[in-house]
Amino acid sequence: MPSLNALRAFEAAGRHLSFTRAATELHVTQGAVSRLVKQLEGDLGTKLLERGPRGLALTAAGAAYLPSLSDAFQRLTAATRLVARPARPVNHLAITMLPTFAMRWFMPRLAGFHRRHPAITVDVTAVDRPVDFSAEPVDVGIQYGPHAAAADWPAGLTAEFLMGETVILVASPALLKAKPLKRAADIGRHVLLTHSTRPRAWAEWFAAAGLTAAKPAAGPAFEHFFMSIEAAVNGLGLALVPEMYVRAELADGRLAEPLPDIRLQRPGGYYLLCLAGREREPAIRTFRDWLLAETAPLRK
Repeated sequence: MPSLNALRAFEAAGRHLSFTRAATELHVTQGAVSRLVKQLEGDLGTKLLERGPRGLALTAAGAAYLPSLSDAFQRLTAATRLVARPARPVNHLAITMLPTFAMRWFMPRLAGFHRRHPAITVDVTAVDRPVDFSAEPVDVGIQYGPHAAAADWPAGLTAEFLMGETVILVASPALLKAKPLKRAADIGRHVLLTHSTRPRAWAEWFAAAGLTAAKPAAGPAFEHFFMSIEAAVNGLGLALVPEMYVRAELADGRLAEPLPDIRLQRPGGYYLLCLAGREREPAIRTFRDWLLAETAPLRK
């Protein structure tokens, strides 16, 4: 293997296309970067950077080499941060999950967990993207995946199925009184609220309803389900939302389900995730057991 310092010098110079900026990043002199790159080119027997009047340019070999080196250094940095970060107490859990899941399902139950396990402190963050458990300070996550089995998650993760997701059609009672929705074909009279991360939800609902006629134009789009729910409560239109998120609104009459015979059972579901091997840690195991007990009725 070539010198690690030489590789680092070339990666920085190739990324910036400048010895000066690479030297500033690496806290060395410009001459040191230039010498290290020249040393690397000698070791490899090929040119990596062309030095011209307009500055540096990658050769074909340099352009092929740089992405792999950049990725390798990013992984090294992430791994180092993971090991070097200050250790938290063993009874401290950092948990991440989707925003609507956190607001509508998890937070109402968190007090119950603390009553049962007062020694375990929980920090909750809400994100709507996949989490890199090897690089981010997260112990466990609850994420939705369109997977049929836990084995379909990326390698290196332990994934345990928590519950599926049933999507239902909801609207405010006032809207349904003004525009009755007695059968699926009546939907053409309504505004359809869409979820920006599930653009095919309405197409799937139309297929389940057996409708082949021209579909009405979609209405406003929302990034999170809690936005769609609030819009539906306020009579903006019809929404397709997971049934578990609107139980309170259905119970108190703020929302109604006009066509209960048409429901979408999603193929995936919600999973508890952590780095493989960490599932045996006491705090994570305690949280996992509690979560499985809470979600047991939803797995039936």
